[in-house]
Amino acid sequence: MHTEHSWTTRSTHHTSEGLVGYEGCQCGAQRIVSVPTESFAPVAEVARPA
Repeated sequence: MHTEHSWTTRSTHHTSEGLVGYEGCQCGAQRIVSVPTESFAPVAEVARPA
């Protein structure tokens, strides 16, 4: 067993309250993280042709 987890994002989902992320560690530990909408700023946007 280790004392520090190495978290990897498994998936993220936008909700009306912000961004929710599901993370896991190689040891099997899991956690859910959230970023409120007012704190969240996209890193990049990609425009796709219509």
